[in-house]
Amino acid sequence: SAMLQRAEESGVSQMVLPCVDSESWPLIQSLGEAYPQRLFPTIGLHPTYVKEDYEAQLSYLEQHLGEGIVAIGEIGLDYYWDTTFRSEQLKAFEKQLRWAHQLGLPVILHVREAFRDTFDLLRSLQLPGLRGVFHSFTGTEEELVEALSFEGFYVGINGVVTFKNSNLRDYITRIPLERLLIETDAPYLAPVPKRGRRNEPSYLPYTASYLADCYGIPEERLIEATTANARRLFALPQD
Repeated sequence: SAMLQRAEESGVSQMVLPCVDSESWPLIQSLGEAYPQRLFPTIGLHPTYVKEDYEAQLSYLEQHLGEGIVAIGEIGLDYYWDTTFRSEQLKAFEKQLRWAHQLGLPVILHVREAFRDTFDLLRSLQLPGLRGVFHSFTGTEEELVEALSFEGFYVGINGVVTFKNSNLRDYITRIPLERLLIETDAPYLAPVPKRGRRNEPSYLPYTASYLADCYGIPEERLIEATTANARRLFALPQD
């Protein structure tokens, strides 16, 4: 409740809560029920949580589709930490993309060291109307251009863009303002000057301010645009 109060005081009134596996779902669901106009759950199996039991995980999550969720996520591919379950990640990713298509819901994509397979799968499935966000984007300029070639997909930028060792600032403005989302990835990746702390939504204005400077526009304009983008993608109510 204290974190939500700090978020409200900083101007952040609506938050999307990504799910990662069957254990996180009940927690996220209960938060959504407790704060129905402020917290909006998603459901999905995160690629780094894809293990031997991934089919059982998917079966559990599938039973809860449609229970007030605004997206399927966080789903995708992650080859950074471990590729032991690479084929299982691909199978889980495909199944969850099909869920989103069937339900008409957007997807929150986690992609790390796996853009080629992600792009290839999205193209091969040919799911008309599929939309979503490339969350926590940290790819190359070439990968950004290719991500933007998928109509209906936004690009999510968080505190990483403020880091000294990030090259994102060099090409971030290739993202059209109408396809930009800002996010936290809490509890990780707190923006400068809060880097190293436990990230939370009240820090989002630091990312917004930095991005507004990159785009050369007033902070208010960037906030208005990204808020409208988030509401459009996730069908969030006007608060």
